[in-house]
Formats: sequence, structure tokens, C-alpha cells
Amino acid sequence: MDADCIIKLTKAGLKEDVCKAFSISIPQLVKEEVVDRGKSKNLPDAFLIEQNVQSGALTVLSEMRAKKIRGEDEVILAFRNGGYDAIGSDDRQFIRHLKAFHIPYVTPAVCIAVMVRQGMMTRESGFANLDALAPYISDDEYYTVRLFLERGRKS
Repeated sequence: MDADCIIKLTKAGLKEDVCKAFSISIPQLVKEEVVDRGKSKNLPDAFLIEQNVQSGALTVLSEMRAKKIRGEDEVILAFRNGGYDAIGSDDRQFIRHLKAFHIPYVTPAVCIAVMVRQGMMTRESGFANLDALAPYISDDEYYTVRLFLERGRKS
């Protein structure tokens, strides 16, 4: 999962539910960006994410390369090393890159849709969580997942 995705899930109060439903890993560079730099700026999200790392709800992967690369590149490298179904991101430019290389991805709102579809969350909770996430995602993403929830069968 990249920094953008984990931050948005945290701001919306969904990170814990997503971490319980799925095995979530972040590369060391993403942890440095979100937790270490965030804590130095006294950002509340950084402390919440650090708690998930310390509790084991969120796994931090060791650095993939000796030289520093961008967090997104490390996310792709981790995915290509295997053991993951998709990359979690909400960064439009990064998603275009993932699409170009046919790498599966999920956005924060799609996490809600998957959880509802798999019975990990009720449809009603899905709507409430989507509304909590709305300020942090695009209108397109919001309305696409809302339509999915409206048309989907009840949990």
C-alpha cells in the first residue's frame, strides 16, 4: 500500500477495519514518509499508523534496494516479489503507471466495496464508511462505489 492510500484510510477512520480484513504491508520508504516524517510534523495520522505497525496490524517490509528509491517504486518492487494480490493506492499518477503495466490495484473506496461484497462489512456500514472517506477521494471514485453498493445485494 502506498502513503496516499494509508493516509486516506486513516483520516476516514477505516484503517483498522481494512487491516483486519486484509493483510496490509507497506515498504520501509512509505513508513518513513508517513510515520517518521509525519511524527516530526506532529501529524496525528502518523501516530495512529505507528500504533498499527507496533501492534502488527500493518507490516513494514524491509528495504528492497541498497540505494534509495521512491516509495511508489518500492511498492511496485514489493508487489513483483510476490505474495500480494494488488497494490493499494489513490494517487492518480501512480494508478496510471499501474494500469500501463497491468498491475492490479485497489483504491480506498474499493476496499469498502470488497469488504461489503465478501461479507466483512454490512452494506449500511459500507455507505457510512464511504461517506466518511468522501472528503479524501475523487467524486468519480465515490459515486462509482456508491452505485456498486446501491445495486449490490444486502449483506
